[in-house]
Amino acid sequence: MPKDPSTRDASGGLFSSDPLIALLGQAKISKSSVIRVTGPSGLSALLWLCRHGFEQVGYQRPGAGPHEQPDALIVAHTCDEARLEDLLARGPHVREGGALVFQSPLPDGPAARVDPIHQVLERYGYSVEQCRHGRHRELHVARRQFLPALQKAA
Repeated sequence: MPKDPSTRDASGGLFSSDPLIALLGQAKISKSSVIRVTGPSGLSALLWLCRHGFEQVGYQRPGAGPHEQPDALIVAHTCDEARLEDLLARGPHVREGGALVFQSPLPDGPAARVDPIHQVLERYGYSVEQCRHGRHRELHVARRQFLPALQKAA
């Protein structure tokens, strides 16, 4: 059965079809979870989530700081190492145990032993639960395990 094109966002990106609902479910993000969306495509992502029955969805500007710590943060743009580092350093942030969902470019070459995105996540207290490779990007679901020591000291 062909996918309904009306469920695709303009870029054909992360929010393109029902597999996202399955992915969120696997990450223990339910329709009643507190979800925040950030990034340039955040509005379309927010609307998609609302249309699919997610009840507590809101938008948070990148770098807006720690106003709240939701159950999940969905980043509605592709993050390379530098953008991810900036996002994790400046916020918004999920609570400990919360999930971060985002896309990154594929690691350089098949010989890349350690994904540099995973190293950035580990530095900020996240462990990667899922990493799905597409043609040009990978989709990550990372769980926040602890607050990094530098943030706890602040």
